[in-house]
Amino acid sequence: MSESPKAMEAFIDAMTQVLGREQVITDYALRYALGTDASFYRLTPQCVVLVKSAEQVQKVILSAGEYKLPVTFRAAGTSLCGQAISDSVLVLLSDDWQDYKVGEDGRWISLSPSLVGARVNRILAPYGRKIGPDPASINSCKIGGIAANNASGMCCGVKHNSYHTLKDMVIILADGTCLDTADEQSKAAFRQSHAELLNALEQLAQQVRDNQELSERIAHKYRLKNTTGYGLNALVDHIDGIEIIKHLMIGSEGTLGFIANITYNTVVEPAFKRTGLFTFADVDSACALIEQLSALPIAAVEMLDKRALLSVQGHAVMPQNVADFPAEATALLIEISEENQQALDKLMRSVNAILAQYQEQLVHGYPLSDDAELAQALWNVRKGTFVAVGAVRDTGTTVIIEDVAFALADLSRGIKALHHLFDKHGYKEAIIFGHALAGNLHFVFTQAFDSPEQVQRYEAFMADVAHLVAVELKGSLKAEHGTGRNMAPFVALEWGDDGYAVMQQIKQLFDAQGILNPGVIINADPRAHVQHVKAMPASDAQIDKCIECGFCEPVCPSKEYTLTPRQRISLKRHEQQLLNQEFTFKDKDVYRRLSALQQGYQHLAIDSCAATGLCATRCPVGIDTGAYIKSLRAKQMGNKPVITKIATWSANHFAMTSALARVGVRGAHLSAKLLGAQRLERISAQLQQRFGTPLYFSAWPKAQHGEQTSGQVMGGDKVVYVPSCGNRIFANATEQSVQQTLQSLCDKAGLTLVIPEKIAELCCGMPWQSKGLTEVATQKQQQLQEIITQLSEQGRWPVVMDASPCALQSQPQKKQSQQEESSPVRVLDSMSFASEYLLPRLAIKRSEEPLWLHITCSSQHLDGGSAMLNLARALSSKVSTTEVSCCGFAGDKGFTHPQLNEHALRHVSASKPRGCTVGYSNSRTCEIGLSRHSGVSFTSLLSLLDERALAPSN
Repeated sequence: MSESPKAMEAFIDAMTQVLGREQVITDYALRYALGTDASFYRLTPQCVVLVKSAEQVQKVILSAGEYKLPVTFRAAGTSLCGQAISDSVLVLLSDDWQDYKVGEDGRWISLSPSLVGARVNRILAPYGRKIGPDPASINSCKIGGIAANNASGMCCGVKHNSYHTLKDMVIILADGTCLDTADEQSKAAFRQSHAELLNALEQLAQQVRDNQELSERIAHKYRLKNTTGYGLNALVDHIDGIEIIKHLMIGSEGTLGFIANITYNTVVEPAFKRTGLFTFADVDSACALIEQLSALPIAAVEMLDKRALLSVQGHAVMPQNVADFPAEATALLIEISEENQQALDKLMRSVNAILAQYQEQLVHGYPLSDDAELAQALWNVRKGTFVAVGAVRDTGTTVIIEDVAFALADLSRGIKALHHLFDKHGYKEAIIFGHALAGNLHFVFTQAFDSPEQVQRYEAFMADVAHLVAVELKGSLKAEHGTGRNMAPFVALEWGDDGYAVMQQIKQLFDAQGILNPGVIINADPRAHVQHVKAMPASDAQIDKCIECGFCEPVCPSKEYTLTPRQRISLKRHEQQLLNQEFTFKDKDVYRRLSALQQGYQHLAIDSCAATGLCATRCPVGIDTGAYIKSLRAKQMGNKPVITKIATWSANHFAMTSALARVGVRGAHLSAKLLGAQRLERISAQLQQRFGTPLYFSAWPKAQHGEQTSGQVMGGDKVVYVPSCGNRIFANATEQSVQQTLQSLCDKAGLTLVIPEKIAELCCGMPWQSKGLTEVATQKQQQLQEIITQLSEQGRWPVVMDASPCALQSQPQKKQSQQEESSPVRVLDSMSFASEYLLPRLAIKRSEEPLWLHITCSSQHLDGGSAMLNLARALSSKVSTTEVSCCGFAGDKGFTHPQLNEHALRHVSASKPRGCTVGYSNSRTCEIGLSRHSGVSFTSLLSLLDERALAPSN
């Protein structure tokens, strides 16, 4: 479908009037960045619309229909097969759309499409339940995408996928009609207004049931995992037209309508589990075992071939001799679970009896165990396989993960045949792993598309794969990843002409204009799977390994404000792609795009990045986009000698710099008294937008009173304490400073607190590091390291910092070679120190009052927040968190770029416990931003510990 430029202009104008300019995005750099998804395809939308409600979606669909413009819906963009890209109108689900309702003690849950799957399971956890689908991307993917792709996962199988656990749905069709299948009035109205559609679907269903061969084919296909094409099982399983519509929407990939809400019947989350890993000498033995295990209620059996095992042999839990395993070695990760110990023991006896039959074929094994740490390590091995291929691929290539399913009786044959095809087409790095109980195999390989020969190789390989799976073994070409553009040319091959004709009729009945996600599922182009392939040019070694999966995005504070890590990388790659082209200034289109990217990148990517590196904790290949952005800032600082000189002076005279900062804080409060707080806030906002000066606001902290120094150093156990500059400049929210609080706690615990004499001159270096002033930051780091090494007596005593970002910044550098020595100093943040050194020495008065906690980015880096949670749970039986990954204050950005902090905390109040008036964290600047946007005062968790701690009686 080719749309008129005038039609697009009219649509944009109409949507801007209805939704506002912020939700209708036409800027080229933003459109390109937002058009990025996890697939290896690329289209750039002409317009991106951010929607926050079903009503807004209706307006978009109606307007797109009026102007005959194709529209594609996007949830999290973690889909792999090209079903979420567009060169027309791309509709993105806003994170603001977060409604849910839990019913019948957790037995069902009604969800808005923008909720992330993992968050839904956290909501259900207190009920001991979860949603059935469990895709590997559950920490990132959204409910709308899970349902639209019928995503399943490792433990889901067929029984618990979206199709089989669906209760009700709110659907918006191509004509703008909204159908709520849980509402009798909505259904009655729909039966009147859409009687023709319902009759046509019911007649089509009858035709399918009358076609015995097709009905048997459908029954066979859906005994397997199958997401190829439309869910034709809806026409066999249901007679009523509304039920057919409801179930056809599952797996329809946005081509039949929009899922505005979905209600799932939830499933039990078993409390008792055991996990083991068993490696067998040959494929046949492993597959025979899988068939036997399939008769039992096994939670999961994950399969890894030898190549997959070799890709993750660096994991500590893996044996050292994987390379010596037989060529056909096949590992099975087995997990069993039950609701009670007695049932689990009974199941374990049955499983062990079957395993005993294969002892002679066993090469290596970890028996079934309830060791949680071992289980996590084994699952990390399985989950690390896809990552391993992506991390070592050649720059310029893309990672492709295919997704097929066989009947269990054909599984061994299928695995061997796929290995043969890898060798035939030269994919030596290809590995196989998958959800073995469902016969579901994923195979991962790397592919370049930069020459006709490479494209031909991929086409020949895919043709052979399609024939093997769909024709020879009657399997599924797509088991759980969806059809998309990648498999659209092969839908007819799998389903036959009669099955494909039914799908074409379904598409016509729902979307006569063909405006809903055209080219996906139904596509007449036999080469659609090699069109619009994403360019992956070398850009920077720090980011070249990015596979654009989007797993980083949920923890990024600038998501929907500017860009995410994936989008920052995507834009930089596109800039490089344009620079690699041979063009002159006469090539206006290329020059225009390049200019737009380069001009927009400063604010979108560099200035608005919190640069905390939290993205690296979610990245499958470990990319720290924050560090990359800091490197770009460093390059820019090289061209700003005046700023570098000022920074050097501030570092060399840090006591004076801190004193001036305290004067500035006091001056702000004095100005507020003279001018009035609201007037000062308006004035400072104008100055901030124009000159980047700090913003004054009502939660502006008071100034700390000078620096604290050590008293007389006593005997006994000691701890070296480095008060952070944040706590030395900004006063605590409570009357007692953090320094005084820690001194009080150490007195109670019988510890001597040692503070460096020249504390006023010391800093961890982060204020300079975050701005790209690397040399200055390194100078301050080295100065601090020398002093704490001396005071800790070469690491004899621990070093504690009262702000987690400073503790993270001051972690001893790992040795780069055998000749270097690692630092002996152990640097702890205040939470780790309190959990490890204070709690065992103190008597704590535990309360039943709710405790609201914010786990900072740096705490997540240090230990996943476990020390802070441990401390909080010692203080209260009712601990909840802000559910904010990063507050976006980022040192001083809450003052200089307050929009980032405001955006990151826009939903923070939703998680506030009822009656809560105080929140707790462990970074003063984060606490300032949280106090501003949460409606309660945030302070150090140490304050509450001191309030409830008593020295133990002798």
